[in-house]
Amino acid sequence: METIAARAKAARKFAKMTQKQAEAASGVKQSNISKIERGDTGRSMGLLALARAYRVDPNWLDTGDGPAPWDEVQSRPSRDNANEPPPPYRVARTPPAGPAFEPGTPDTLPLIGWSEVASWTSASRDSTKAERWIPCIAHHSRDRSYALRVRGDSMTAPSGHLKSYPAGSIIFVDTQLTTPADGERVIARLETGEITFKTYKEEDGRRWLLPLNPKHEPIRTPFTVLGTVVGKWEDED
Repeated sequence: METIAARAKAARKFAKMTQKQAEAASGVKQSNISKIERGDTGRSMGLLALARAYRVDPNWLDTGDGPAPWDEVQSRPSRDNANEPPPPYRVARTPPAGPAFEPGTPDTLPLIGWSEVASWTSASRDSTKAERWIPCIAHHSRDRSYALRVRGDSMTAPSGHLKSYPAGSIIFVDTQLTTPADGERVIARLETGEITFKTYKEEDGRRWLLPLNPKHEPIRTPFTVLGTVVGKWEDED
């Protein structure tokens, strides 16, 4: 198979996965998987994640070199030339259960639900049943940070000149950062107990929360900052 598109589609079919199932297993958006399989994009950051999900050789998926997933038994050479016999291994046809990264993998954060936000502590990291663990390259407090899926459209910017956070996108939140600067994005708890994601604003001693979407009103009632957004997970288009 000479193209990435052909190999990507063949690998998914061999793994007996739909594009939607591949999205859930890899974290790569279904629209991006479709683009890859149509040949509308070249090398993509999502290829490695797809290779993990399909249990295929990432080098084969990217370049065509190396064993294909339907090769019954493949030989993996010793990494350090320790004169060890190369052990055979079989490529699994079933994608791994759970998140694409093992819980607690270094430089990853747990994707939690909104119901867990208010009570999140450093101890929560070890006990949480995260939807998945997501790589975070932004500087963050390891035991005090989490990933959260945005809900609603209040932080969807009206123009392409502003960073936007549409519903379904994923943000990284550091709960150790509770004194944000003006303009930073925060997770806050209102007096009513509601948890919200907004832009923090401060001027002349006044504090309020501002949505990016002008269809929503600013929040001027008292609130408590629970954490500051330090990054955003965004699949390659």
